[in-house]
Amino acid sequence: MMWVEIKSDIFTLDNYKKIIFLLGIISERPFMSNNTKAKVYVEYDLISNTDLFEKLDSIDKEFLEDSFKQYFYEDNPEIKYMVSNQIRKDIFNLDEAIVLLKEPFWIILENNKNDENFIKSIIFHFDNTEDKYLTDCVKNRWIQFDNAGGCGNVKNLIKGRLNSFENLAAQNNAELKKYYQAFVILDSDKDYENQNIKQDYINLIEYLETIDVNFHILEKRAMENYMPNEVLSEIKNAKSASSDQNDIQCVKWIDVYFNLSESQRNFLKYSGHDSFDDLPNDAQELYRNQLTVNYEFLQNGMKYRDTRQNIESEERRFKNAFPKLFLESSVINKKTLNDRCGSNELQTIFDSINSLL
Repeated sequence: MMWVEIKSDIFTLDNYKKIIFLLGIISERPFMSNNTKAKVYVEYDLISNTDLFEKLDSIDKEFLEDSFKQYFYEDNPEIKYMVSNQIRKDIFNLDEAIVLLKEPFWIILENNKNDENFIKSIIFHFDNTEDKYLTDCVKNRWIQFDNAGGCGNVKNLIKGRLNSFENLAAQNNAELKKYYQAFVILDSDKDYENQNIKQDYINLIEYLETIDVNFHILEKRAMENYMPNEVLSEIKNAKSASSDQNDIQCVKWIDVYFNLSESQRNFLKYSGHDSFDDLPNDAQELYRNQLTVNYEFLQNGMKYRDTRQNIESEERRFKNAFPKLFLESSVINKKTLNDRCGSNELQTIFDSINSLL
């Protein structure tokens, strides 16, 4: 849960309308939500006798008092943002706080818009907290997803977001990055485990570090490589009796998939491999035992299609249909996700996002 401290010097009648606006943002609790967007810590003894506090309606007064009490009930609550008239780089005045807290927390994905299903699945299945705060953040759009359309465009996307704060930053002699909250998740795009990351990634990481934006590069090739084996079995069972050529090819591809080693599955290109001779030498060694007919299936890619009749033809295609299984498959859960991951990586991703909110 995000904690915001509002210092007592803010509680003057001149700030009444802005305080009301800020409290409205912080105390937002959409229908069926367990949580408000944030909690507020105030120096209650100092503000409860002010003219501004007396002017607040009973709901806002109750919210401030309840949050104040909850602060002391929690174990080690951490103030994320401080609102005050003091002039410091790490403090927000009222205007800055309103802009900051109106903004969502952005999770930036490098590729397909549907990759967000993978991250949502992690959040929904790894959120074991009683109040399900991160789950509410996704459902209430306090967390939103930005899709860059490739590693090379991540920087441009972020710069566009940062530039939207130009006037506010100039008014307050602040850096643009002060108002931007984001976490970047990148596919590794590796053909094999020990392959070096691309120069484009190195350049992007250097940029992210200059603007204090956290990031994570996936250990496996891409997000589809984290799809639990149980989902592949489920697809095979559903399509085994089909006479559709795509379904037949999909089942054969899955049969090959289950004959692959863990390392081969981790760096498998679901959309179709390069010809064997075009692979890097280490990738050739990785897939050498799959030559002939098996490699032909890997080279053609997985022919998964969503065959439901009530969706648009574009949504039936692999790139749109397959990622939806992270949210729609009945066999997706924390255990199956962890089993396929084979490490603590998914928990690390969840914890990283949680720590930034």
